[in-house]
Amino acid sequence: MGKVPLWAWLGGIGGALYVWSIVALAPRLGALISFALLVAGQMAASMALEALGLLYPARPVTLLRLLGVLLLVLGVVLIRRY
Repeated sequence: MGKVPLWAWLGGIGGALYVWSIVALAPRLGALISFALLVAGQMAASMALEALGLLYPARPVTLLRLLGVLLLVLGVVLIRRY
């Protein structure tokens, strides 16, 4: 276990937290909102990774990409409210 790099441990902990949060929150929020928030979070994380150039060559966060994430979150708010 001592030979495993730190990023591997963080990935495992992050994955476990991800699964736990979906299992815990999906019954309260409903499937539609849970998965819409899941996609919005993945989009935001991928934009951050690209902006920092951590996995791929750096690409700036454009207004159109940011608008896509914001519209998805707005959709969640509208679904939840109505």
